[in-house]
Amino acid sequence: MLRFYGASESEVAQALAAAGGDGDGVDVTICARDFEIHVDLFVQPGAEERALLIEDGLASRHLFSRDETGTADLVLALLRERGLTLGTAESCTGGLVAARLTDVPGASDVFAGSVVAYSDDVKVRELGVPEVMLREHGAVSAEVAAAMAQGARSRLGVDVAVSVTGVAGPDGGSEEKPVGLVFLHASGPMGERPLRFDFPGDRVTIRGRSAVAALHLVRRLVTESAQT
Repeated sequence: MLRFYGASESEVAQALAAAGGDGDGVDVTICARDFEIHVDLFVQPGAEERALLIEDGLASRHLFSRDETGTADLVLALLRERGLTLGTAESCTGGLVAARLTDVPGASDVFAGSVVAYSDDVKVRELGVPEVMLREHGAVSAEVAAAMAQGARSRLGVDVAVSVTGVAGPDGGSEEKPVGLVFLHASGPMGERPLRFDFPGDRVTIRGRSAVAALHLVRRLVTESAQT
């Protein structure tokens, strides 16, 4: 199984076609699962070399896993290998990122906890987000997302923290900040990584995609910093 994040199903299908497509002993299925793209290769005896050629042709910066290990498991393992702890600061996701992490048995040796800062008062009181920042930029902003992540690192005493703030809808959007606008930020000793998304879909979809994006943002912060 090859798993991609950040690529569309059509992009992966085009890469498969460019690699020669399936057949000749290799059957390939492409599907979207949990806001990722998963490619299953079913290889008949004697077609291993062709399967490797297809795999090489599909490899890209969006390929993050070659097995079925869950994304939360993968993130926790990466942090564990580096001796790093993790915390989350969540607004619109309301603890969904933390829930995905704590679904993994043994997560407690890496994951310390979460601050669900849904109101501005909690963002100020528990995460140290400056009131002036909230007035000038609003709760849904890159600036507040960065402050939330940095505040979580301090408040929770962790090495790495990821934050999520956005407009999940169906109400609360505006022309400047429409429903689906989400800001994320990962902060750690290796640096800072901001991210902005304009997600389509309903409230459940936006919150789910935001939670998955937060996990991948941590993964990228850790793995890409290790490569530089």
